[in-house]
Amino acid sequence: MLATIMMCGAVMTGLTACSNEDNNDGNVKEKQVALLLPDNSRIDRWGTDLKNLEEAMATYGIKTVSYVAPETADGAALQVEQLKKAINNGVKYIVLTTVDYKKINESGLLEQHPDVKVVCHDRFVFDNPRIAFFSSTNTKEVGRTQAQFLIAQFQASGKDAMTLEILQGPAFDGNSKDYYDGAMELLQQYIDDGKLVVKSGKTAFDDVKADSWIIEDEKKAMEDRLKSYAEGERPDMVLAAADNAAQGAIAALEEAGITNMPIITGQDNSPASQALIKSGKQTMTIDKNLKDMANNTAMIVNGLINNTPITGSQTVAGIPTIYSKITVITKDDF
Repeated sequence: MLATIMMCGAVMTGLTACSNEDNNDGNVKEKQVALLLPDNSRIDRWGTDLKNLEEAMATYGIKTVSYVAPETADGAALQVEQLKKAINNGVKYIVLTTVDYKKINESGLLEQHPDVKVVCHDRFVFDNPRIAFFSSTNTKEVGRTQAQFLIAQFQASGKDAMTLEILQGPAFDGNSKDYYDGAMELLQQYIDDGKLVVKSGKTAFDDVKADSWIIEDEKKAMEDRLKSYAEGERPDMVLAAADNAAQGAIAALEEAGITNMPIITGQDNSPASQALIKSGKQTMTIDKNLKDMANNTAMIVNGLINNTPITGSQTVAGIPTIYSKITVITKDDF
């Protein structure tokens, strides 16, 4: 792991990368920004986020050094080491998309270096007052939007009841619980009233969370839900928190011999899910406007560097937050 940490190279491989301007001058380092993100080995979009962030920072003349780590337990430990390296190298501004936010908190690095400003990009770091700013989408609103879509489909069906299963992400991604909470704000009453029937009985977050966001883990979760259905039977709807969850659900359903897919939600507007929506296998996804989010993040960082006040549109756990817009994408949009 330490050998990996010390290497400089292409960020898409999961190795750390060199700054685009190596300079030992302390003033330059203080105005340099470290970008710490997951790699794109499990979720494609992180490669896009990194490129967008580098380009957005460049518009402000901000020099960046980029680090990526796989979304694994080892990757979470690696990201802590990358954060330590960036801080020890004198970088005062960090853009962070966590592999596991709890590992960042447990490291104590942010408390040990109060002069370092951290902006969370997309994924929230909860329970840490040392975060300077959040740049994300309204994660609860994403969950509510997915739930609203399912409720509209149910209401349009004219049926007295429909079956539903829930697939969420891992607990180490702080956003997962937010997606779930947002969706359940609307779905719980329908479940309680018997209008949406969860045949597996799995509705609590601890029961519906996955081991990770990888498609194979989400596939296993869907296979588990299908045990509550007769052979050839499937739920009417699947609340899949993200596109990887939707893809995992579809893979499990197809393996079970299902050809007529249920209504399936998603998030991230990934190329793979775009193809699935066009083919009618996935019903919708949510586009999070990644360029807009990267531009917001760069604007925040530029404000911090220049000590220019930036006003958040919201506060989350007392941390100023700027949200990028979300858009529902269905087959009609292609």
